[in-house]
Amino acid sequence: MGARPVFRQPVVWTFYTLHPALVDWLGTSGAGCEDIRAGVTTMTYRRSLAAIGVLLGFALSGCQPDAGPLTVGSPAAAVPSPSSSELSAIIRTAVEDRNGTALDVPPAPHLDDVQSTAAYRAKRARDLPVVARSKARFKSMGFWYTDFSTTITVGSIEVNGSEASVHFKELTEEHQASAANGPSNVPSSYSLPQTATFRASADGWQLDSITPSERGGGSPMSIVE
Repeated sequence: MGARPVFRQPVVWTFYTLHPALVDWLGTSGAGCEDIRAGVTTMTYRRSLAAIGVLLGFALSGCQPDAGPLTVGSPAAAVPSPSSSELSAIIRTAVEDRNGTALDVPPAPHLDDVQSTAAYRAKRARDLPVVARSKARFKSMGFWYTDFSTTITVGSIEVNGSEASVHFKELTEEHQASAANGPSNVPSSYSLPQTATFRASADGWQLDSITPSERGGGSPMSIVE
């Protein structure tokens, strides 16, 4: 009995050519994909079609531009650190504006709105009627303030991100006048430690509050707690 003939399935090769549009897209990744841009044909056995997807995946990933490390979220814009002179100047102007409200004839304020927050300006607006009533009582007794001089000494500055705290001491001398004796040449004075808080904004560092660091003992007329 002769040997049985063996029938083998014919090998069928299939040629796959990358679409021209895909070649052009892959070519944007640079010189590393010149093979693909040249239209190299991928050849594989029909039973191994799945390998095409794998190889093409590697080819595509290799042709992508380097995206760099993955980051989550966007870091906040860096806030420039304030200078001591900048904050000190704002504090001095704000304190002088505050002290001026106690004078019999208050001067115009000098602190620009962009140098303070809306919360600070709202607090000052609430304080003005209180100071006005105190001045009225003081003048009803025959006394009023005519002028003052203020010195600000900054002790320390603490910056935490977009917020800053400034510890300072205010030394103010005030001259009074009386209905009985007229203006006095002898000033009264007070020294008061206080804390000013600032917030960073697109307009720079803005004054958010000024509060006494010590409670009790009475406050000057211009300070409303």
